[in-house]
Amino acid sequence: MNFFNLFAGPHNMLEQFLKDLAELVNLDCGTHNTEGVTKAAHIMQRHFEALGWRAELVDLGPEVGKGLFATNKPEAEKFDLLMNAHLDTVFADGTAAARPFAVNGNIATGPGCSDCKAGVVSILYALKAADPKDLDRLAIAVCMDPDEETGSKNSAAWMRSIASRAKQGLVFEAARPNGALVRSRKGAYQLRVHVKGIAAHSGNNPKAGRSAILEAARMINEIAELSDFDGTGVTVNTGMISGGSAINVIAPECTFGVDIRAWTDKDMDEALAKIRDRAAHPSIDGVTISIDLFGITPAMPRSEAGSELVAKINKAAQLAGLSIDWVDAGGASDANHMAPSGFAVADGLGPIGNHAHSEKECLCIDSIEPRINMVVKLLSLL
Repeated sequence: MNFFNLFAGPHNMLEQFLKDLAELVNLDCGTHNTEGVTKAAHIMQRHFEALGWRAELVDLGPEVGKGLFATNKPEAEKFDLLMNAHLDTVFADGTAAARPFAVNGNIATGPGCSDCKAGVVSILYALKAADPKDLDRLAIAVCMDPDEETGSKNSAAWMRSIASRAKQGLVFEAARPNGALVRSRKGAYQLRVHVKGIAAHSGNNPKAGRSAILEAARMINEIAELSDFDGTGVTVNTGMISGGSAINVIAPECTFGVDIRAWTDKDMDEALAKIRDRAAHPSIDGVTISIDLFGITPAMPRSEAGSELVAKINKAAQLAGLSIDWVDAGGASDANHMAPSGFAVADGLGPIGNHAHSEKECLCIDSIEPRINMVVKLLSLL
C-alpha cells in the first residue's frame, strides 16, 4: 500500500509526518550500529536547521552514535523546557530492509516506529506547529540520545547536564496502548553476584568441597524475600545464573544477576545494602561472595513539581479535546536519568504505540495529530 497517498487535503501534516517517520524507520538504528544512529542524528539536524534552530551533533564516545542537541535560543543559560526522545532501537542490522515501514489502515509498523522514532518526529512537528509567540517567549532545548536501549550509559551525564539547566522536561516515549502517559518510573540497579567455593570430587571426597551453587541458591532464596510488591514496591529478581564445571564436581564458582527496582533511590539503596550484608555472611564456611554493581538507573519519583506539570498537561489535553490517564511505570527510560536534576519530568508524550521490541511493534496513526496538538497547547501554558 502506498501510504503517501492515504491522506489528502487537511491531512497534509500527517502525510508529511509519515514520510519523515518512514525515512527514520527504514534506517537500521540498533544501538551498536553507530553509523546508522549517527545518520538519524544528521537527518534530525537537517530538520531543525530548516526551522531556523541551532542543531549540533554531540560526540558521546566511540561506542555509540552521535547525539543531537537543538535549541531555539542558543545563548540561553537556562531553558524553560527540555524535550527528549532517543534515536536508537533494539533491532539487528537488516531488520529495516526485512520489515520496512508500512501502513495498514490506522496502524503503522516497522522497527522502532513507536519506540521511539515517532516520538523523535513528534517533537519536530510540535515545534513546527507551535505558536511563534510561544517560541519567542520560551527557551527550549531538545536532546536526542543514541543509547537509551542499552541504559543510556554514554548519554546519561550529558542529559543530566542539560536537565540541570531546565525547569521541566517532556520525554516522547510512546503513550501506553490505552493512551496513558507516565508520571513516575521505578529506578533500577543491576548486580552481578560472584560466589567462589572449593572444587572437590562429588563421589570420592564431597566433604572437601564448598559448593558455590548451593550458596548461590540459598542467597537467591533469601534476597527474593526483599521484594515487597504491595508495600514499598521494591522488587528483587534473579534473572540469570551460571556455575559449576561438571555434574560430578562440587561447584567452585557460580555467578547470578540481580535486578533491584523501587520507586525511590532510598529504597533501592536499602535493598542493595541488605544484599551486600548477606554477601558478607556466607552460610557455608570457606565460600566468598563479591558483588559488581554494573547498572544504575535513578528513580523518577512523583513530586510536587511533577504534579504541577501533570496538571498543565491535563489542561493542555482538555484544550486539544483529549482525556488522558496516567500510570506509574516499573520500567525505566531517559526520564529517569533527568529526574535527579530535581526538575519536573513527564513521559509518554509520543503517539500511542504497542508491542515494542518485537516484530509486532506498531503505531496508532490516529493518535499522532491529537498528541502533537496537546503538546502545542502545553507550550502555550508554560
